[in-house]
Amino acid sequence: MHEPYDLVVENGVVVGSAGARAADVAVRGGKIVEIGGPFPAARERVDARGLHVLPGFWHCHCHFREPGHTHKEDFESGTRAAAAGGVTFCIDMTNNDPHPTTLETFEMKKELVAPKAHVDYALYGGGLYPRTVEDLAKAGAIGIKIFNTRHIKEVFPYISELGVIDHGILYELYEATHDVGLIAAVHHDDPEWVKRLTFRDYIDKGRTDYAAFVDSLKQGYMYGHGMTAGLSSSLYYAQLAGAHLHVLHLGIMAPGAFEMIRHAKFDLGQKVTTELELTSMIMSPEQAMEAGPRTCLIAHSPEAGWKSIGNGVADVLVLEHAPHAPDEIEPGWQDMFSVPLGLTGVQEFVAMVMDNVSRGRLTLQEAVRLCSETPARIYGMYPQKGVIQPGADADFTIVDLNREVVFADEDMHSRTGFTTWRGRHAKGSAVFTIVRGNVVMRDGKVVGEPGFGRFTPGVAAGRASLADARPDAIPA
Repeated sequence: MHEPYDLVVENGVVVGSAGARAADVAVRGGKIVEIGGPFPAARERVDARGLHVLPGFWHCHCHFREPGHTHKEDFESGTRAAAAGGVTFCIDMTNNDPHPTTLETFEMKKELVAPKAHVDYALYGGGLYPRTVEDLAKAGAIGIKIFNTRHIKEVFPYISELGVIDHGILYELYEATHDVGLIAAVHHDDPEWVKRLTFRDYIDKGRTDYAAFVDSLKQGYMYGHGMTAGLSSSLYYAQLAGAHLHVLHLGIMAPGAFEMIRHAKFDLGQKVTTELELTSMIMSPEQAMEAGPRTCLIAHSPEAGWKSIGNGVADVLVLEHAPHAPDEIEPGWQDMFSVPLGLTGVQEFVAMVMDNVSRGRLTLQEAVRLCSETPARIYGMYPQKGVIQPGADADFTIVDLNREVVFADEDMHSRTGFTTWRGRHAKGSAVFTIVRGNVVMRDGKVVGEPGFGRFTPGVAAGRASLADARPDAIPA
C-alpha cells in the first residue's frame, strides 16, 4: 500500500508565473513530491476549494530590529506578522545594534534570532568593511546590504556609522561581493545634496511639520533626486567591478532612475536587479496625510512604477516593513525631519498585492513572478523555493481572491501595535500560510510555533575559497 503523504493540498487552482491549473499537491518530508491527484492517502489535508495556491510569497525588505531595537519589533513578532499575512520567507536588514558587519556580530545575530522565527528567513550581512565580506558570505549572508546614505539629522534608522558615502569604499565593497558571488543590495543617495536642499527650503524656514515633509517628498528631496543621483554613479562603479547590483527603493526614486536601470540592464547587459515598493504606487499624498508619521513614503511616480513591472525594469515587489514605536514617531506631526522614518508592511503585503490583482493592475502570474519566483532566482534559491514543482520546498501562500479585509491596528501582530494602512480596504487575502509542508497560519490565526522557521544561508555559505564563487544568478 502507498505510504500516506504528510500533506495534500486539494481542490485548488495552482498558480505559477506562466499559468494556472486545477490540481492537488502532495507533500512528503517538507518537499513537493507530486502534482495532479487525486491523492487518497494523507495524514493532513487542506481543502483549497475556491482558492488559489501560490508558491510561498517572499518579503525581501524586513527590518525586524533585532538585536538592539526590540522595543520596536523583534524576530518573533515580525515573523509572526509575516505568517499571519501569508508570507513564507523573509529577508532581514542590517541596521541593528550591533550591526552584522563582521563575522562575530553576524554569528551573534544568527544565534539570537534562530529560536524565534515562525517562517523561513535569510539575513543580509552589513556592507561596511570590504575585508569582512568573505567571512559574511561563508557564514551564510544572503547578500551584502549597503547604506549609501545618511539621515540629514543623523536619526535612526539610518545609522550614521553604517553609511558608506566614500565611493572608494563603495567600489571595494562591489569588488568584494563580486569575488564571493553575492549581490550588493544598495540604498542609494546623495546625502549632502539632500541635506543642503532640505535645510535650505524647509528646516531653516521653520517648515518641519508632517505636511512640509510630504511636500519635500513631492519635491524629491528626502527621497527622490538624491537617490537617483547616487544610483547613477553606483551603476558605473558596479559595472566596473563586475558586481551584481541589486537596487533597493526603486519606487521612490525620480523617474529618471527607471530609464537608467532600463539602459543598464537591456542596452549594456549589466548585472542589475531591482526592488520596487508597492507603497510608492498606491499611497497618495492625501492618504499619507491621513496616516501621518506612520508612513514616510508616498506615490512619487506611480506610472513609472507600474510600467516597470511590464517592461522588466522591476524584478521584486515589496511593501517594506520598517516599524517604530508609536511614541517615537508621534512627534513627527510637528517635526517629521527629526523622528525615525518607517512604515509597516509585512502582514499587509499579500493582501495589498491581491487587492491590486483584483483591480486589474497586476495578474496573478505577475504577482508570483515578482513576489516568489524571481526573488528565489536572484538570491540563488530557485528551484528549492519560488515554484510549485516536485522537489521544491512545500511553501504555499493560499489566497481567497474574494475575501475582503479592512486593516485595523488591533489585528496586527507587529510589536508596534499599529498599521500604516489603518482603515484601508483590500480585496483578496491569504487564508493559509504553509512552510515546508507545515501549516503556520490558518484562516488568519497563527498556529505555528517560534523556532520552526529555518535560517536559509546564501549561496556562498561554507565555501573554502573565493575561487568557488558562483556564476551569475540573474534570471534570463
